[in-house]
Amino acid sequence: MAGLRVSRLPHVVVLCLCLSPSYVFGVDLFSGLLTPDTPFDITQAPEAPDYSKSKNWAALPSKEDNADIVPKGTTEQDLQASAAIDAFYIHPTSYLLGGNWNASVDDLLSKVITDYGMLPQHAAVYNGVARVFAPRYRQASQGAQVNPLSLNDREQALALAFSDVRRAFDYFLDQYNDGRPFLITSHSQGTTHAIPLLQYLFQERPKDARRLVAGYLIGNTVDEKWLSHLLPVCQTGTDTGCYLSWNAIAEGGDDSHWKSKGHPVCVNPLSWRQDNAAVPKSENLGSLPITGPYFLDAPHKAQTGARCEDGILWITAPQARGYSMALFPGGGYHAYDYNLFWMNIRENLRERTRAYFQQQR
Repeated sequence: MAGLRVSRLPHVVVLCLCLSPSYVFGVDLFSGLLTPDTPFDITQAPEAPDYSKSKNWAALPSKEDNADIVPKGTTEQDLQASAAIDAFYIHPTSYLLGGNWNASVDDLLSKVITDYGMLPQHAAVYNGVARVFAPRYRQASQGAQVNPLSLNDREQALALAFSDVRRAFDYFLDQYNDGRPFLITSHSQGTTHAIPLLQYLFQERPKDARRLVAGYLIGNTVDEKWLSHLLPVCQTGTDTGCYLSWNAIAEGGDDSHWKSKGHPVCVNPLSWRQDNAAVPKSENLGSLPITGPYFLDAPHKAQTGARCEDGILWITAPQARGYSMALFPGGGYHAYDYNLFWMNIRENLRERTRAYFQQQR
């Protein structure tokens, strides 16, 4: 992809760039590696990040980063300099091989995975309509989520991670946002934190909540009842003040992981509706494949159709090269939740943003 500055990275990093799992269908590629072996202890937590320092942001509109890229072979542009809204993006787990409960924001491998994996695959989709802000945070480790000593330890690790996300969000609103409309966007562990962040926004900062364009809470279970008292699920591609979510699995796959957490919301990213209508792959404007160990390739059109049923986004498996580097048991396309619908997401962001400003007149 144009502007993606990647040299020859170690192969373990290359694999990690494609991944953004929390834990998938009870089986995780890294579940046996470096899980915490002592109970969670807040006094042993890494130092809290200072969000007044740009180094503690993976993406800021004021610096060059991989949220600035656009796909090659398209007419897309990075329009952050003229964007009328902001996007607050919460990245998924990138502390995959560490043995602590929570990552330091200075952990080198986590930063590489975030910067060269998550930013181009996820955060960059927003740069056509929004300035992109992505905080680094003391994320719960992969081991802490997959194989914790106890559920209480796991919840404490996630709570510490969320405390950073909330502080970063407050800093974003108070120092960067300047009263502009904004999106809350996320994937996987990031979506775990986006749910309480929306609750915090509406309960503790209701005046700011009026400027929420939408929440794109992708790649994890979001049960409708968790947010129903605050904001609705988006029902069309132009609804605002709402949120959407999906979890992509190949037809015939295993949905038990996502169902074990609650009843997931599914909004189809090919129709932007919550209904069960199947949308053919001809409506897919472009998926981003991973076609080599060091880069993303130009979008493939019409690679997969999709339908929502019982909270899951069932997809037809793409046939082109570049969509099999990070598949999970049970037909899970978790690592490709954004990639499969990248160009549709980008077009929808334009439509939803236009609708927001028309509604404000």
